[in-house]
Amino acid sequence: MKKILICALVLGLAVMFALPAFAFKIESGKDTTFYFGGIVFTDLAAWNRSKELFQPTTQKSDNTQMILNLPNNSRLRGSLEVGNVGGYWEIRLGGNQQNAQGVSGNFSSTGGYYFVESGKLYGYYKFGNCTLLAGKTDGHVYSVLPYQNLGNDENRHSGGQGWGGVYDQRVTQVRFSQDVSKSFGYDISLVQPMYYFDSGTGSATGAPAANGTAGAVQSYATFPMVAAKLRMNFGAVSLMPAGYIQYVKWDNLAPALNKQTPDDNMTSWAAVLPVVVKAGAFTGTFQGAYGQNMGSRFNTAQGVLDKQSVYHGYGRTPNGAVKNTTGYNAFADLAFTSGAVTPHFYVGWDKATNDDVYVGDKYNQRWMYGVGVNWKIADSFYVVPEFTYYNWGNNPTAAKNPSLGTEWLGGVQFQFVF
Repeated sequence: MKKILICALVLGLAVMFALPAFAFKIESGKDTTFYFGGIVFTDLAAWNRSKELFQPTTQKSDNTQMILNLPNNSRLRGSLEVGNVGGYWEIRLGGNQQNAQGVSGNFSSTGGYYFVESGKLYGYYKFGNCTLLAGKTDGHVYSVLPYQNLGNDENRHSGGQGWGGVYDQRVTQVRFSQDVSKSFGYDISLVQPMYYFDSGTGSATGAPAANGTAGAVQSYATFPMVAAKLRMNFGAVSLMPAGYIQYVKWDNLAPALNKQTPDDNMTSWAAVLPVVVKAGAFTGTFQGAYGQNMGSRFNTAQGVLDKQSVYHGYGRTPNGAVKNTTGYNAFADLAFTSGAVTPHFYVGWDKATNDDVYVGDKYNQRWMYGVGVNWKIADSFYVVPEFTYYNWGNNPTAAKNPSLGTEWLGGVQFQFVF
């Protein structure tokens, strides 16, 4: 038995060293293709937060700390395709010393929180110029993001999320796609909706009650979220307009102030227009979005667009009336390539308004700007220096609209992509 184990070990090592790279692709004569690879990111950076971001604690000064972190968009990935039927999966991993528990709620260790989740898991069937997809994935709304990489942990700063970049969460969906021509295609998706806990009564700031509040119940859907996206490629210019609409409902909400009957439904929708322009070594990526109740006022409740802005969620008055929040988003990313180096300059802007539950200026407006450089050291290895500044704007739910604070994040990300 010992000799068999030794032989198996030697054979396994021989196979490992014989592989040309971590990622590999196998194609058989029976029209079967298997791919396995991975993406490993590591952040090494300095993170500065102004004292306002720590409120309502009594932080008296700004805070700067080092980050050495494996962000949670590091993942293993693979696909298996047999004829015109296939499947794709991603297993995401991450760890963060700065927050030992983490927002994932999963197990922790002395080295921070570590978790494993199915980032994506779906199957697809191709017929003619059409594809039917079913499973957990994203992309039913968003198409492009600014080239901003550092900070993808519980703060979710990467990709301009919350500062102009629109990012729809990975959720279960059924999607029909058709490539009408090389220049035109479209996707239509039925998407698992987001759910919201609510007691039917607004707080002092107009926010609906979160999970754990007395009397809070979970919303449900009478039909899935509906999303659609066009894909238009005209060579130098690409357009990918998209949109979604979601309706959720509550049952058995307790009476609100003065025994008023609270509103029992809420509608969220958004329209997004990404534009990509290419001219030689230069690439410009732009996106604008407009919508209603796009995000959530609570991280625990989430929103349709992942932490798009904590002030993009709907509000409630004390008598239980739902008051819609209007959101505006935009970003621009300008890049040019010179050999192995591609610098990116980006700026993002995000605004949420609600005349019924906000006070003072009645809006929250935030923005970011930064620079990142994609530097290809070797095949599958990139080093990305980056610096981004964030302004959280003013608090629209407090008298005199005090500042919510600022922060900056600067350092380098090591990327191993297979």
